Amino acid sequence: MRFGFFDSDGLKLRYFEVGEGEPLILIHGLGESLEGWTFQYDEFSKHFRVVSLDLRGFGMSDVPESISVYDFASDVKNLMDFLEIESANLLGLSMGGAVCMAFFERYSERVKSLILANTLHKLPEAAKPLFEERLKLVEKASMEEIAEFIANLSIHQDREDLKDFVKTVIRKNDKEFYKKATIELAKIDFESLLPKINVPTLVLVAERDVTTPPAIGEEIARLIPNAELKMVKDSAHLAKVENPEEFNQYVLEFLKKLKAER
Repeated sequence: MRFGFFDSDGLKLRYFEVGEGEPLILIHGLGESLEGWTFQYDEFSKHFRVVSLDLRGFGMSDVPESISVYDFASDVKNLMDFLEIESANLLGLSMGGAVCMAFFERYSERVKSLILANTLHKLPEAAKPLFEERLKLVEKASMEEIAEFIANLSIHQDREDLKDFVKTVIRKNDKEFYKKATIELAKIDFESLLPKINVPTLVLVAERDVTTPPAIGEEIARLIPNAELKMVKDSAHLAKVENPEEFNQYVLEFLKKLKAER
């Protein structure tokens, strides 16, 4: 188990590494940090070399002036170079899923497989009103208020402990950078990329997710050749926190099957 820092385009970023074997890189969502994978490390590290990071601007990593989803993809590539990882399985949740898509577009030869969880490939027309509402909140509210909003939206069950966990992570964000990243995320459009993805792909959706509803994941799975689709029950957007048993089970079943086939 090791925490450390590495250089990514002149920025000092934090990473975490645990376990041995085939690399599995975990890429967090908007406003999260590597602590967001707390409920995955123990299980995943029994089978894989698990690596996670604080993308630029989040967690304990340096905050840049500007941002794009390709900058985040560059962070992942630079971490792989630093750790001398030639290729890896990538698991991204929400914004992290979009980072996986950007990474595949730029560095496809370094991807063994993709796991795209509770994510989006572009902002659907139907979601634009919710996005505008969220952006207004980000402009007016404090990070404490934003964290409260995100926790209530992302956790379906009546679990104050889980909501407190989410709030603890979100409230630490630099508000201006959080706003910039939110705006950038709304600009993505990977629709034309998805049919070109030629690595094994698992798409995870959550039954109660209103941020990235199951229909978005279903569309992603339809567009990616031979993608698998699984639904995590009784959970909202942060299914990895709310129902980690089922979330982890689907991820490990997918990866172990690939390992056995190689």
